[in-house]
Amino acid sequence: MLASILTVAEKVFVMFLMMGVGYLCYKKRIITSRGAAQLTNLLLYIVGPCLIISALQGNSGSVSTGNILLTIGLFLVGMIAAALAMQLLFRSQSPKRAGMLRYGVVYTNCGFMGLPLAQAILGNAGVVYASACLVAFNLLTWTHGYLLLGGGGDDRRQMLKNALLNPGTISFAVGLPLFAFSLQLPEAIMATMGSMGAMNTPLAMIVVGTYLAQLKIKEIFSDSEVLKVTVLRLVVVPAVFLVPLWLLQPDSGVLITTVLLMAAPVGMNSVLFAIKLGNDVPLACKMVAMSTLFSILTMPVVAAVAQRLVAAG
Repeated sequence: MLASILTVAEKVFVMFLMMGVGYLCYKKRIITSRGAAQLTNLLLYIVGPCLIISALQGNSGSVSTGNILLTIGLFLVGMIAAALAMQLLFRSQSPKRAGMLRYGVVYTNCGFMGLPLAQAILGNAGVVYASACLVAFNLLTWTHGYLLLGGGGDDRRQMLKNALLNPGTISFAVGLPLFAFSLQLPEAIMATMGSMGAMNTPLAMIVVGTYLAQLKIKEIFSDSEVLKVTVLRLVVVPAVFLVPLWLLQPDSGVLITTVLLMAAPVGMNSVLFAIKLGNDVPLACKMVAMSTLFSILTMPVVAAVAQRLVAAG
């Protein structure tokens, strides 16, 4: 098991070094706040979709359509269960702050952190399963998550539209039929998508690094509620999720990927939604920063435990 932990830790450490590049680029003004926002859009609208479609095209039968749908269902149920449990916590906080803290526990950074790590551990199959998790994530974060942070009202129609018509869900909807019916895109298109998708991990980590660079270390560790969110997000939620999943004994790729993405740090959407909805932006940034810093220690352990349980089963 120690060997598995070290293997995953090495992959996480490489990603952390990439974050360091983003950190330095921001501090040296090579990348500005505006530039980081533009890189985020590039990831969301171009690089991420290319990676998802090319992974579905490049998978050679190791992933079944049934397992893809199972992954969506399991991840959706896991997030709903976490959301229901979080209604019991943070009751002493103001409604706006409580909503942000609950969001941080439920919604992971499964796109920027989880997907690259799933790709590093499981290859194309990991990308396919992680993309399925992203479908479940987008459906819930743009409905329940949006309402949790104060959205809704006259925005409900737009909220539902965003839940269904976002880059991750659209690219998955395009790629899944091609995958299910074994349809191949022209080689030139596939080569372009493959090259664009290959930028996902370094670009995502650089963007995360720029956001970390915008915070002061003292501010990150000064809030005890942020520490509580970090422990719940990185340790408690994935541990509780792993038990019934292990009893169900799904395909090894499904188990490892869903647990890994459930163990990812607080999602970047918390910051984006906080800005859009006038919620507590500094609190969202602190949750993302602290959980991302500690995830370098926790995610390898979670991944190794999941791999060990798969091997033992």
